[in-house]
Amino acid sequence: MSKRICALFFLLCLSFGVLFVKMAGLCGGNVSDVAASKNTVGVTVASSRGNIYDCNMRQIVNCDTVLTAAIKPCEESLLSLETIVPENEIPSVYATLSQGKIAVCASNAVFDEKNIKTAKTAVRYGENSLAPHITGYVDGDGNGVSGIEKCYNDILLSYSGTLKARCGAAASGKLLEGAEITFLKDGYMSAGGVELTVDRDIQKLCESALGEFGIDRGAIVVLDSATSEIRAMASAPSFDRNAPEKSLDDPSSPFLNRAVTPYSVGSVFKAVVACAAVQDGIPTDLSFVCTGKYILNGDISFGCFKKTGHGNMNMYSAMAESCNPYFINLALKTGKESICAMGENLGLGQKIELADGWETKPGIMPSADSLISEADLCNLAFGQGKLLASPLQMSAVYAAVANNGVYRAPSLMKAVIDGNGKEIKKAALPVPRRVMSVDTAKTVTGLLRETVVSGSGKRAETEYSDAAGKTATAQSGWFDESGNEVTHSWFCGFFPYDSPRYVITVFKENGAGGALDCAPVFKYIADGIKR
Repeated sequence: MSKRICALFFLLCLSFGVLFVKMAGLCGGNVSDVAASKNTVGVTVASSRGNIYDCNMRQIVNCDTVLTAAIKPCEESLLSLETIVPENEIPSVYATLSQGKIAVCASNAVFDEKNIKTAKTAVRYGENSLAPHITGYVDGDGNGVSGIEKCYNDILLSYSGTLKARCGAAASGKLLEGAEITFLKDGYMSAGGVELTVDRDIQKLCESALGEFGIDRGAIVVLDSATSEIRAMASAPSFDRNAPEKSLDDPSSPFLNRAVTPYSVGSVFKAVVACAAVQDGIPTDLSFVCTGKYILNGDISFGCFKKTGHGNMNMYSAMAESCNPYFINLALKTGKESICAMGENLGLGQKIELADGWETKPGIMPSADSLISEADLCNLAFGQGKLLASPLQMSAVYAAVANNGVYRAPSLMKAVIDGNGKEIKKAALPVPRRVMSVDTAKTVTGLLRETVVSGSGKRAETEYSDAAGKTATAQSGWFDESGNEVTHSWFCGFFPYDSPRYVITVFKENGAGGALDCAPVFKYIADGIKR
């Protein structure tokens, strides 16, 4: 026994005589008084708020429990304090009991006795709670501050409840000596709340992947390719929902949801250029000789990452090797009107409504009119210039390709759940629209498959099924302290190739390249889903 505990126990013993006399007055009465009394004194043990569920009605919050004790002031309780109460809580519990009041505290063990009872109480944001950037958090008054907690605050509050400990008392409010502590639930842990499209297992997998692969600033998005429902949306770094104030001055901006933040996208945009070109009838065997750079009008040079050049390329090899000069030539042949229209139809430059009152930033999809010169179109051809899009937006672009040319905006909200755990209001999926022909979508899918088979996306090939996708290393326009430009790494893709089920986008700020940083993460998640 530690010295502090010994000293405390000695003081308690000295106080027992005085305390017991005091308690005789505080808890005056006998067993017969209990039967006659209709009065009770109660204290709140725990409070709850409406649940947030995944698409399979599994909780995303309130996933952890702790033991909480309700202790009645009496000799038995005092003698058992060291067994019941964590060491650091003993002084405050002793002070409460000394006032003749029921004490509530964490418990070291399970008790079911007349004067000491424990209950399992929920922790809203515990170790097993997920998706902080989706759920958001609540303030000290229990109101939602951000995310789903804020958007559906009224609904979640309507399913609030309490767990109380109560005990028989005299008319004066003094606890009766023979009265037993009982627990009373008043809507505590009601089944009511909201159901999201998120899949708990996939969300957990994505959150683990961010740490596993050292993505300290980035995001991962997983969509159902047929419906564009969000199965996971993870952002790094994260923050402590129980103490958000600790992250207010963090320079890494942990509150920023990078999954819905627009960034330079680089070569993952080449899929959009290919969609526009193929839709306009340009054949995939269109050839172009890459010499390591593209010279526009004899004076403006656009380099290729392979400075010696790729040689003669067609659309398949150019997509696989991510050849900028080829795609500049392809964009000039296709025309800015077709490319910009395709980007707009694929949702780029548009807000996404995730929940009531929660819309994402639109990013920037340059209009054809804003591309004043051919040089502007050349930059757009490989995803640079003014173009900005979020990982969620790019996921929806690739979902349209995987879904045979039908675009649907991503969605997060599935239903409102009543107190019995039943759906009472189901959210409608966004209206789908065809943005390209089935043949175009299948052709571009083949181009993306070639990237994984023989090109920059080789590290994305999965263990259990074939995949298709595209890497990118995007210039950001940001510069570090040494004056070097920061680049962002991307991989957008889907699997299985022949019958796509999931779209995955992996993004890393200040990365070394999509092939190194992001393609292996795609594989990790895809394999994890299939296991």
